[in-house]
Amino acid sequence: MAVTQFEATHARKAFPCFDEPDFKARFKLTITRPSHCHTLFNSPHNKTVDEGSGLETDTFEYSPEMSSYLVAIVVSELKHTQPLLIQSTLNASQSIKITLYGRENQLSQLEFAKNVTAEVIKVFEQFFQVAYPLPKLDIVAIPDFENGAMENWGLITFRESALLYDPTLSSTNQQQWVTEVVAHELAHQWFGNYVTMKWWNEVWLNEGFATFVGEMIGTKTFAENQGYDWPVEENFLLSVTSAARVDSLHSSHALSRSAGSVESPSVIDSMFDSISYTKGAAILRMLDSFVTRNVTQTALQDYLNSHSYGNAEASDLWASFDKAYKVAHQDAGETDISTMMNSWTDLSGYPVISVDIADQKITVTQSPYFLCVSCRKDKKDVNRLWTIPVTFKVYGSHASRLYSFNLKHKKAVVRLDMRRRWVKLNIDWSGYYLVKYNNYRLIQLSELSDVNIANLLFDAFELFKGGYVELKEFISLMWRVKEKEDIGYLTNNILMKIWWYLLRTFDQLHVYSEISQQIYKWLNVKNLDISYDSVQQMNSKDRHILIGKLWMALHIDYVRTAFENNQLLILALSWRRGLLEKSTPVVSKNAEDMTGSGRRIHKDISKAVWTCAFLLDERGIWDTLWKKYFTAKIPSEQANYKTVLAAARDTQLLHKYMSYSLTSGKKDDTVPIISLVAFSRNGRNVAWSFVKEHWNTLYSKYGAVGPMINKLIVATASNFADRTKLLEVKSFFADLTGSAGKMAVAQSLEKIRSKIYMVEERGADMLRFFQHLRTRDSVL
Repeated sequence: MAVTQFEATHARKAFPCFDEPDFKARFKLTITRPSHCHTLFNSPHNKTVDEGSGLETDTFEYSPEMSSYLVAIVVSELKHTQPLLIQSTLNASQSIKITLYGRENQLSQLEFAKNVTAEVIKVFEQFFQVAYPLPKLDIVAIPDFENGAMENWGLITFRESALLYDPTLSSTNQQQWVTEVVAHELAHQWFGNYVTMKWWNEVWLNEGFATFVGEMIGTKTFAENQGYDWPVEENFLLSVTSAARVDSLHSSHALSRSAGSVESPSVIDSMFDSISYTKGAAILRMLDSFVTRNVTQTALQDYLNSHSYGNAEASDLWASFDKAYKVAHQDAGETDISTMMNSWTDLSGYPVISVDIADQKITVTQSPYFLCVSCRKDKKDVNRLWTIPVTFKVYGSHASRLYSFNLKHKKAVVRLDMRRRWVKLNIDWSGYYLVKYNNYRLIQLSELSDVNIANLLFDAFELFKGGYVELKEFISLMWRVKEKEDIGYLTNNILMKIWWYLLRTFDQLHVYSEISQQIYKWLNVKNLDISYDSVQQMNSKDRHILIGKLWMALHIDYVRTAFENNQLLILALSWRRGLLEKSTPVVSKNAEDMTGSGRRIHKDISKAVWTCAFLLDERGIWDTLWKKYFTAKIPSEQANYKTVLAAARDTQLLHKYMSYSLTSGKKDDTVPIISLVAFSRNGRNVAWSFVKEHWNTLYSKYGAVGPMINKLIVATASNFADRTKLLEVKSFFADLTGSAGKMAVAQSLEKIRSKIYMVEERGADMLRFFQHLRTRDSVL
């Protein structure tokens, strides 16, 4: 088969064109192909002419006016689902033909995505009040597609793992993931296709919007309408924490950069990162919370209508928000959306607000947050100022009340009677900033919701890592949170993120053993009920927490985990026996029996069970698992095998796995496999050595694709916490030619330096604290 991927600068390689986003045109395709294949294009098919000799020529209608990077052509033998014809919600005379294409034996796995597509198009039409402008939408599942998905207008291409869902065997996480990716690409049909950023320096106008709208409107509304209890907003916030950790680095970049600084293809490709996607979405969520959803909807409708089939810049978006806000709030006064939001798009990083409480006032002071301690010495950086939409509640002797104001200057004072009272800023985690309190002991966790406790804990940990908060302050808060009786979904996930960071930072030191013992105690492995009936009855949040705890327990001590949780051991051994004895696929079509022995494994915990079985007999079943990974037809099943194999403790097997992925595996899996190996305690040095050994091959394979090479570098080079490795990484990449990967190298070096600070400045105190806990526990 032949598939195009023109974003960002590859259309010029296929046909003569002005290959820049603001040179829009209508495209018409005439193409000759083998008779046994068929062709798909952005616009509907017009006619086919038989050329003889086994060749046919297809002609397609003109596309809408669009940028060249959105042109797409697929020539293949793929089969398609039964087309679904839906009526536009805004135009009774307009219908949209939805057709999904894939391998013949996988067509049934496309039905869920087809239903998501139909429903989310209706959601977006109603929200934007702009009809989907094409008469058809083709969606194609591409085998071995390097990109996750691409929003080509009228012809969206997907990696199979982002589109296929088997209701019997695929996990709940896979179901939500398919929905999120489909909603993201559909959002682009309006944000990116209908209105396109003027130049690649503002990629976030496409990607940030598609992320925010796709998740917070498309996915969330679909889940609510279908009765799914997915934690959409909570998972969005968890993704924001990951982006914020990148944005805390001095080597981060502003959302909107000068056009002159984003010119080469490799620099353009590097803009497709978590900053453009997730930070962009986070500041839009912050603005949405500030202006209210009705104003957001009005502003977006104005933006789309004002720039339809054209191009726009961030200033155009803020102008639409300014107009809508002033109409909705006649007393808007000096509130200027453009001024406020420009500070978030033009500056890299984000602020920390320090809160000082006195009897009659609250004093708040903003400064830039940097993870790297040495970066705070740069006067130019220290003087950065944001216009921050601050929200806070006062708790204590009276009922809590919500306050809000814009912090435009370095410092502000709010006059309030604060005797016997305390305050929580950034209510519901709506803002993209950290908050530092002068006294965490005053905060009563029992009065806060899950999202506000999670926000409080995340902020405290980031401030602790950056040297803003002392160990005693952070640990005291963390232990109060950890020992609460009912810890919510978001707080549980933040706790697990903290535990993972500590394990991965101190993994070569004595403190690792002390930390892992405390984590294992918190995980309470003995009492994790993983029986089929119990997991089936859980809501999706509890199920997700269970999976996270099982995975962490196996990472710390798989033998102890298996023998402390008898259910896990029995299921793992039964599954292993079925794997070796059965000639048919291990995953039976009967979801009631996934072990071959009558014992049921719930599909959502199958990865943990398989991992346990593998770790108990790595060399005995490695070859069988590799074959299963390579031949699996269900993406979620294949993803499980991929992760399980990367969990090996045997370093020779890890090297073999990465070598196979480079020479025999799917191209779109090589970097993910190396990244999975690098995540494990046993694998990080093996993965780093492998990347050094095969760097020329990897760079020639992915160097022209900025996001992929960047992911590889960060995944393998940023895991260390000692000065020897810092010099080694710095030296290895010193002669990196071209600009592809340079930002990732800078970020990796900063991450290593921050971990060195943690080890050298915090390590001894951490060790003493955890040793004290162990001594106390043994006495008790």
